Amino acid sequence: MTNYLEGAKKFYDLFGEKDDVEFYVAQAKESGGGALELGVGTARLAIRLAQAGVETWGIDTSRHMLNAAEANVSRESPETKARLHLSLGNAVDFSLPQRFNMVYFPSCSCDHILDPGDQRAALLNIRRHLAPGGCYVFDLYLGEPKADGGWFVQTKTLENGSTVVRSGYHVTRPERRLMSLDMWYERVVDGRVVERFYEGSEVYVHDAKGVRRLLDEAGYEIVEEYGDHHGKPYEEGDSLIVFVTRPAGRP
Repeated sequence: MTNYLEGAKKFYDLFGEKDDVEFYVAQAKESGGGALELGVGTARLAIRLAQAGVETWGIDTSRHMLNAAEANVSRESPETKARLHLSLGNAVDFSLPQRFNMVYFPSCSCDHILDPGDQRAALLNIRRHLAPGGCYVFDLYLGEPKADGGWFVQTKTLENGSTVVRSGYHVTRPERRLMSLDMWYERVVDGRVVERFYEGSEVYVHDAKGVRRLLDEAGYEIVEEYGDHHGKPYEEGDSLIVFVTRPAGRP
């Protein structure tokens, strides 16, 4: 699970630049109906879908992240706000009355489902929420878990001239395919730390073969596999994989 505390969410998007917006907007518009985002976070993507005219629902397990999402949505036009629907929920057991033309799990966030049994349960639950002809779209970082660990440090300069430093330490437990990550955010002004926040998480380290097997067991067929969000076909060895899937046997 991920521990997104009140402060950590302030800088969540600052270090998470992604070039996936056009991909998910295009997938949603092609699906021709409402979309559900799992792990909606700060609503970075959900807002862009709603701006493009897509009725968009979003769920997240973190109340702090939903607070950030609601603050971001509040700055949008009345038309965009009317197309957005946010609530607390978990991919494994959420229950909504709607059925969706597209369910998507972006930003490699489904790797926060740590138990293989829960991963399969989430896929079955998503399938139940897909409309006829609907698709499930998601992306994942891939790798082979190794017993290692280490530090990293990143910095970003804000418009007001202050600097945000993100430092983190990761440890991998290969026998369970789990990697734990502790991160600290510090905002620095004139050489002094004026804010400090913590974020802790664990992720499951996936491999392409294992994901394909899990999809098959849960009754999905793979429509497309990409190695990025720009249509490049996936090749073995790519660090990112993007799946477009649908329930097997459906048109």
